Amino acid sequence: MSNDSQGTRRNVLKYLGVGGVAGLAGCSSGGGDSPDNNDTTSGTTTAPGEIQQGGKPVIGLTNEPRGFNPLVISDSAAFAIMDQLFVYPTARDPENPNETAGYAFSDWEFDPDTLEGSANIREGMTWTDGETFDADDVAFTFNYLMEQSGHRYEGNVGNLESLEKTGQYEIEFTLGSETPAVFTPDTGTFAVPILPEHVWSDIDDYTTYSPEQPIGAGGFQWRDKSEGNWYELEARPDAVPDDLHEGPYVDSLRFLVFGSMTALINGMKNGEVDLTYSSVTPNRAFQLQDRDDTKVWNSPTRGYEYIAYNMRRVPFDDKKFRQSLGFAYPFDYLVNTLRRGLSTPGDYPAANTYDPWRPDSYQSGPYRTESGELDVEQMRTFLENADGEHDYTWGSVESSQVTGDKEIRVDGELLTDAHTNNDGESGQGPIQMMMTPPSASPIVARACGRFVENLNKVGIPAEKQPIAENSQSPRVWGQENFDMWASGWVYMPKPHFYLNYWLHSRRADMESNKEALHLNPMGYGGADDLIEKVHSTYDQETQRQASKEALSAIYEDMPALITEYPNRLHATTQAFDGWVQMPGGVSQNPWTYLNVHQSQ
Repeated sequence: MSNDSQGTRRNVLKYLGVGGVAGLAGCSSGGGDSPDNNDTTSGTTTAPGEIQQGGKPVIGLTNEPRGFNPLVISDSAAFAIMDQLFVYPTARDPENPNETAGYAFSDWEFDPDTLEGSANIREGMTWTDGETFDADDVAFTFNYLMEQSGHRYEGNVGNLESLEKTGQYEIEFTLGSETPAVFTPDTGTFAVPILPEHVWSDIDDYTTYSPEQPIGAGGFQWRDKSEGNWYELEARPDAVPDDLHEGPYVDSLRFLVFGSMTALINGMKNGEVDLTYSSVTPNRAFQLQDRDDTKVWNSPTRGYEYIAYNMRRVPFDDKKFRQSLGFAYPFDYLVNTLRRGLSTPGDYPAANTYDPWRPDSYQSGPYRTESGELDVEQMRTFLENADGEHDYTWGSVESSQVTGDKEIRVDGELLTDAHTNNDGESGQGPIQMMMTPPSASPIVARACGRFVENLNKVGIPAEKQPIAENSQSPRVWGQENFDMWASGWVYMPKPHFYLNYWLHSRRADMESNKEALHLNPMGYGGADDLIEKVHSTYDQETQRQASKEALSAIYEDMPALITEYPNRLHATTQAFDGWVQMPGGVSQNPWTYLNVHQSQ
């Protein structure tokens, strides 16, 4: 598999296409490397005039888009399409993804002392219906979002005090307080799709708006669709300013819905797909890598997988017990057997591609065995010596789930008796590991199965609890009805890693007595002050230090076990070239679709 970037700021922004790189043999992993590393194999370049124009690459989707209103839709299939229609002020720099490149904004400035800033809008852009794209649209977008509530960008614009147009292509703004990210893509104040004023000014209730053919200002425009089957966009090469990119080079894009990863992989094998939008599992990748017509891309992740603990319940109310569970988790089995080396064991809720923001060392961890394999006596000794909320001892086996020679006691009681629900009622039996069934998530399910086996070997009675993925959210986020829950985030980027999104107490229903969904189902609030510091610090060095302190505290408290940072694996055919690889893969960045072209 390849872990080489097929586009740099020079060859992407100066319109050079990049040729294919073989490099599949060995499936070397780049997951632990910094995105700044230069240990890559360069592809051949092609001058702009020699790039073969035309063609229609097919992007395979596993799910049907649920709509095309960017303020309310959150599914990835919809954004696969919307991100080619709508433009954002900035994007990640394709040469150095830790840096920011202009997109709708050509340049900008911000004074952290006065909290005032300005930006120039890139000239020459138009909406897909022919209207001019300028500062009116930018000013309208941010003022509209500031006035509305409940939309997906409320957190981005929440710190804006004012924003106004000062010229046809200039804006000025003032923030209400210091913030860690202003122009940073994905996380900053301006990480918002720009809306056409002449369309959205007539939308009184954005929650009910469902456009059939969204109007955007990107390099593609809506062409046609077969609802639930395929969606097609037409290229607009003349609408993309030359100082941004000379593409798109293709005539159009088709997004084809397959309904499942198995069907998508079969479509790739049958020549129906040119790019898998979602990451594929290692087993699928290895099925594809030896084909002459297919290339598999191996990219470091921006997210992580985790197991959340319900801290309202005994024994999960004790951080020493939560810490001990890492000694039973099968890190080696997950990374080296199930992921076949295409992952890295987890620890902090920040992917290891963001190493400068991660702690330099553990306070008292790591809370796992050195080999990543179970050591029964090490885990038992850790709990026996723990100075936590409960006392842990070992006695004769009483529970049918336990396969080891001893069974744990919690304050002198069997765990099955001491185990409580959210209301404090004891006698809840073995602890439950909620997970997606193996048919839908085979790798995570097998890792969770081994985790449960290991707990029972140690003497902690545990059971698997497979539940359909669409039934998990209301049960976990709405009712907090779980012991342990396996889930993950596709991307939690710097500088603040969305720590306040799911690890701050304001995102929790601490007493579990409210019906609304809460993204902190663990009931965790131990690092609130540190998280708030991360989210309110603009100076980069101070920000990095704040991040390290918050991540370190969270790891010690262990509200969730970060199990891995799985590499993102995408497959492309050899029919097209010029895909742009960044942390997170080749499919979820705007440069790929502007830069892709037919192979020579």
